[in-house]
Parts: sequence; C-alpha cells; structure tokens
Amino acid sequence: MNIKRLSFHLALVVLVLAALACSVGAPAPTATPIPTNTPLPPTDTPVPTAVPTDTPLPTKTPNLAATQAVEDAMAHVQNYVENGYLPDQNGSLFALDDYSREMAKINYLDFGFAGIKNLMKNFAVWGHVKLESAKLVHYPEYSGCGFSFRFNPDNSDGYTAYVTNEMVLLTYCRLHRCGQIGKTTGSGKLSLSNPDEVDMELIVYDTKAYVLVDGEFIGGYTLFSDKMLDPGLLLYSIVSGTNKDYGTRCEITDAHLWVAK
Repeated sequence: MNIKRLSFHLALVVLVLAALACSVGAPAPTATPIPTNTPLPPTDTPVPTAVPTDTPLPTKTPNLAATQAVEDAMAHVQNYVENGYLPDQNGSLFALDDYSREMAKINYLDFGFAGIKNLMKNFAVWGHVKLESAKLVHYPEYSGCGFSFRFNPDNSDGYTAYVTNEMVLLTYCRLHRCGQIGKTTGSGKLSLSNPDEVDMELIVYDTKAYVLVDGEFIGGYTLFSDKMLDPGLLLYSIVSGTNKDYGTRCEITDAHLWVAK
C-alpha cells in the first residue's frame, strides 16, 4: 500500500477552521493531511494538529431567489434524481461565495469558507472550477481543487472531493487519521490540461458520493456506513502537488448548493 503523509497549511486553517469553531461554538479542530492510494474500506494514517484563532462568520445564509437561477438549479437536481443519485427533489437551494486561492506547499491542503455555515448531510453542489499548477504533477502527487463536506469542527472529521489533472480524488479524515477512498463505480479518471477549467458536480446521499465533470459521470464512491454520518460543514478546498512558484491555483465560481430536507 502506498500511503503518504500530508500536512495542512496552517495559515488558512487558522482562519477558516477557527472561524467555524467560533460560529458553532466548537473547540479548536485539528489539521488533516491526505495520503494516497488507500483501498476500500479506508485505512488510517496519523495526522498533526493545528490551533486556530477566532474569525467571525456571516450570520445570514444566501438564498437562491432569481427565477431563472432556481429553474437552472432544479434542472441539475432533477437530473440527479433521474440518474438515481438522489431519491427526490425535496430540499433548499443556496448560492455560494466565489473562491480563489493559490498555495505553493507540496502535499498541503487548505480549506476555504463557501459562504454557508449550515450543517448538512445530504446535498448536491456544483460550480465552475479553474485549476492550474506551476508544475504539472503526476501520481502520487496531486494538485487539486474542490470541496470538503460533512466536516465536523469539533474533531475535524470529514471528507474531501477534488478534481486533479489525472483523477477525481476522494478522501476521508476521521479521528485525526486520513485515507483515500477508492471508486466503487465509474473510471474515476480525468485527463485535464494545465491550466484547465471544468464544471464539477458533487452529489452526496447517505453512504454514497457521486462526481460529474463537464456533465459526464466520472465516479461513484462508498462512504462509511457506521460512522461519519452526521451533518457537517461544506467548505472549499485546495491541495498542492508542488512547491514551484505559485504552486497550485484554484478558483471556484458560479457555485450552487442544494440541501436535502
């Protein structure tokens, strides 16, 4: 098994995770690195700890109100229902903040606030992703851009889903240990240019996660069935595969979220 240790970039973790702890009244979370190539069921790799500071969060959650935007968003959700990713369309729609970040720290990842502090378990999120790396990296390194979900600010448990130049990278972090989650269905593979931009869609329901890129199904993934089932935070996330120049650049715009009732 090829597993590698990754450490969080403490600067943004300090800002974001502390902010989340502040808003929900949680203690300081720990940092969470991502190893590679762990099979299902996931195995564990130790991680270090970060101490955040306080940063306030907005008190209001943006609601998706424009008629055309609602119709477009519901078309996404209807597609997920028709393909069996979701059981129904009963839920709430939200518009998310834009995100832009660059990081030149190999094997580090950062979180970014998506503009919503609600805890959620089952949801669908989609947005336009721009990804660029100062050096094109290959497995076992990853430069990626995407989301963190079901993140628990009390203990830093959670999952991440990234698009990288070669694959969709899904990981878990639990009890201060992390591992990669292998695909259950689909190829899980991508072949992106550098730089490149794609539309990424992530659908999570109970123990299943699905990722689409540019409207094409890329992979289905099996989450834990006996733990990490509680609602958590949705965050943006970036992982760096190089120290060169600016490292990795990640931008997510026009992102929307549907949360199941």
